[in-house]
Amino acid sequence: MNTASTSNKPVPEFSITRSINAPRSVVWRAWTEDAELAQWLSPFGVTTESVSFDVRVDGEFRYTMINDETGVEYPTGGVFLEVEPQERLVFTWGEPGAPKDSAPVISLTFTEARDATELVFHLRGFAGEPGDGFVYDGWAEALTNFERFLAGESLR
Repeated sequence: MNTASTSNKPVPEFSITRSINAPRSVVWRAWTEDAELAQWLSPFGVTTESVSFDVRVDGEFRYTMINDETGVEYPTGGVFLEVEPQERLVFTWGEPGAPKDSAPVISLTFTEARDATELVFHLRGFAGEPGDGFVYDGWAEALTNFERFLAGESLR
């Protein structure tokens, strides 16, 4: 864990790395276009609706995840902090309208790797580990859906 620059408290964080069998331009588009995001951006057993991503610095995004079994809705949103097309996205993540200086931050790095793209997902502000049944597992499942979507597999 890293330590915050203003205190000695550890900042919870985790990373997930995936090798995606698709060109970087395709991977980038699937992370930045509303219609594509709506098809894969959710953990298992959840549907995503109302996707709106304004991919530019200070642009906002919002989406609503709905639990397929219970119907419980999870509005989610944030603000883009860095946008380097086809290389890096950094954005806050949490409740829509949450103050960006206290929100968790997601960093995505897209690196060409021969015929694939290495995607490094890093979330700062939540602890996570495989099998936690919470944020880590939710993002790991969403990234599995992402890979399946890009491979043309059915997600439902």
